[in-house]
Amino acid sequence: MKPLNQKYQNLSNSIEKLGRQQFIIFTLLLIVAGCYGWLKISQSDSETWDETIIKLPNSEQLQLKIDAQVTHKTDIDQQLNDNLDDIIDDQAMQIKLSGLTRNVTVTREPTPEELSNFYTQHKAQYRQLSTFHFTQYLFPTIKYGGQAISMAYQVLNTAPEKRAKASDRVSLNTLEVDRLYGAGFSKKLEGLVLQDSQKLPCWTKPITSKIGAHLICFKHVSIGLIPELDSIRPQLINHWRHETLKQQSIKK
Repeated sequence: MKPLNQKYQNLSNSIEKLGRQQFIIFTLLLIVAGCYGWLKISQSDSETWDETIIKLPNSEQLQLKIDAQVTHKTDIDQQLNDNLDDIIDDQAMQIKLSGLTRNVTVTREPTPEELSNFYTQHKAQYRQLSTFHFTQYLFPTIKYGGQAISMAYQVLNTAPEKRAKASDRVSLNTLEVDRLYGAGFSKKLEGLVLQDSQKLPCWTKPITSKIGAHLICFKHVSIGLIPELDSIRPQLINHWRHETLKQQSIKK
């Protein structure tokens, strides 16, 4: 009987061992299945994120966006500058008509003859605002370099019917002309107009500014008046004192 009992004991142990092995295998399978499921879920989340992510614009689109923002900002800045220019223009005109007020230390009064001579020499500086209405051909130095004047003469020597269309008509006062084309350019325009009191100059000769060469055809011009000496006497005396002090400083 003992050998038989031993045989049953060995069989029982084998069954128990097999059960433990099956349990371990089953557990491993569960772990593997869990890992596989987790990987699938992770991959699915990754794909979903990739599909919903916002794509960046290409370089051309990005540049267009930047340009649009810069242009918008420039337009706003230009509006602010235009308003500021109106204020500055008015202030500049007041200074001009007040005789370019300066702080001076010369207190001597000029004689009537000295003041009259000074007025004759400098009265153009007291001219009120002129207004110019004209069309033009503009040859910018930035484009034509040293050939700007030559290009202007080429157009001037071309038959009118064969020329390209001139710019649209513009209307500018003295301060606006000088702001656009450089200080003193309005004096050149006034000089052209005052050379001939019978008719307005039109495509006569090139004139230069800080930005290039111009061919101009005047349509209408209103030259500002020069005030009489007595109406600007206090300002003129102050101006005379300033110039006198400057000449004394040069002599020293």
